[in-house]
Formats: sequence, C-alpha cells, structure tokens
Amino acid sequence: MTEKTITSSSVDSFVKTRMPAVGVDLGGTKIRAAAVLDSKLVSEPMQVATPSGPENIVQAIIDLIGNFQKDCVLSGVGIATAGIVNCDTGEIVGSTGNLPGWAGTPLKQMLEAKTMLPTLVDNDANAAAYGEASARELMNTSCISVVTLGTGIGGGLIINGKLFRGAHWGGGEIGHIRISMGNKRLCTCGLFDCWEAYGAGRGLVATARDILSGLSSNQTPLCALGEKLTTYAIVDAARSGDIVAQRAMDSWHEHIAAGLVNLAHILDPDAFIITGGMAECVDFSLLHEMVTDRCLPRVGENLMIHKSNLGGMAGIVGAGQLVLDSLAEKQLPT
Repeated sequence: MTEKTITSSSVDSFVKTRMPAVGVDLGGTKIRAAAVLDSKLVSEPMQVATPSGPENIVQAIIDLIGNFQKDCVLSGVGIATAGIVNCDTGEIVGSTGNLPGWAGTPLKQMLEAKTMLPTLVDNDANAAAYGEASARELMNTSCISVVTLGTGIGGGLIINGKLFRGAHWGGGEIGHIRISMGNKRLCTCGLFDCWEAYGAGRGLVATARDILSGLSSNQTPLCALGEKLTTYAIVDAARSGDIVAQRAMDSWHEHIAAGLVNLAHILDPDAFIITGGMAECVDFSLLHEMVTDRCLPRVGENLMIHKSNLGGMAGIVGAGQLVLDSLAEKQLPT
C-alpha cells in the first residue's frame, strides 16, 4: 500500500472546507446570498435589489460578502448568475437582457482581488441543478436533469457527478429544444416553437389565450381578463373547477411532458427534478403518467420525477456547495 503524504496545503484546504462558503444568486431584479455548508443554508439569507451596471453589481456582491464576514470565517464565494459563464476564468461570456452590459465582466478576478477568497462563478441554472442534486444526495448517480420552470425554462445536467457545461459553456439550455414544427410561437430567444414558448409560464398563458379565442365571459370568467390574464389566474380558475382553465392546464402538462420525453430519450436520466416558481402549479402524478406513457419502456419504467426540495434557494445552495466541493478536491492528499 502506498502511503499518502498530507501536506500543509492539503490540511489548510481541509480546514477551509469545514467553514461555510457564501452562495450568491444574482438575478435581474435582486441579489440573494446565504452561508452554505454540507448542501444546507447555515445562515439567514440576505437580499438587496440588483443595481444597474457591472461595477455597481460587483460592489453590491462585495458588500453582501462583507456582511457575512462579520459573523463567520468564510472558505470561499460561489456566484450563480444569469448568462453564460466561462467557469475556468469566471468571466461572463454571454449576457441576458435582464443584466445589460454584464457580458465581458471578469467577475471571479474582480471578487478575488477585493475579498481575497477563492471564488467560483457559474450559470444560475447549473448552480441550481448542483444544489438540488447535492441536497438529495444524488451526485453519485449516472445522470440528473434539473428543469427550472418559471417565466422561461432553464436547465442543468449532472452526468456522473459533474456538471455538464458543454464545449462552449452553453450546455443545458434545454428550454430551447424544439417541440413543434409549425413556427407558431416565437420564443424570447428569437427562434420559433422552443420548449419554453409552450411549457414555461408565458407558454401557459399563450395556450390559454388560444383556447379562449372565440369564447365568451359566459363560458369562463377568464375571458373578461383580456390582456391581464396571468398564470395565477389560470391556475386559480382551474382549481376552482373552471373547465376551460382545466383544459389549458392539461395542455400545459402535455407541453411539459413533450420536452421531458425528448430529454429522457437523449439522456436516459436517473431522475428529473422540477424547480422554479411554476413547479408549484404542476400535478406531478399527472406529469409522471404522461412522460412514462410516451417514453420507450426501458427509459420510462424506472424514471423518477421529483419536485424541488430547495425551492428558491437552489441557486444559493448550489453556488456555495460548488466552492466547497472544489476546495475539497484540491485538498485530497497525493
């Protein structure tokens, strides 16, 4: 048996991994952060409004980190951000409309220079996927696909315990797989008939509008809402027994199932985990039935579909745990 040498640097890294990391979830309207250890929050979350401009955003993150440093010694910082991230350099290489001017920001470099803490930056959907899988202790499985249902559809893929980020850091953009060939719905990305144009929150509203066309307020009160029709109104009406709203919800579940079936046949995953605000509106029993009915038996018979355990905290937990796991890998004795 070869004796392993434990160096001072590995001991130092081990100590660091037993201290919490700060996970930061950066969105277009708010920045949320909390201390994370063992895939759990170990502090109350803090939140600030997202300022405009990259320099102001970076300073807001630094201020949040400083608030946590008042109460505990931190091992590192993890950032979950909208956009496409070069995870090797921590630079934002692709921005979104929610964060104007964010592309090109060397976020890892800027934060490490100011905080002197090891920093890891990743896409927000990737971080959420990592948080969900680690919290459920599913990191040792072959494949986990985490689907975020919200205004749009995001995704993260964990294959053999590692995030799959793609050759150009754009892997997991599952919301833009195509589920129709009719060029009927324009997606926010500029392409037609993407999954999120049907299965996201805005997709549910679009489906309901199609069904409501030609109907009157005598048939359903949803007609009276006009441009004020929302996902919440549709879901509430369906739960109250409105047949038209229930039809819209059934169609929406069909659309979600269509994307999941495509992914299932490509990935043959151990499980899907559904998170995001619209996950609260999903009938998981119905969805599982639809997916398994449309899958090849070998693919569908053992497929699990879970609802998120972490809810809105998935990105924070994932970002923090990514840093902790990165430090743990570096401390292994050779």
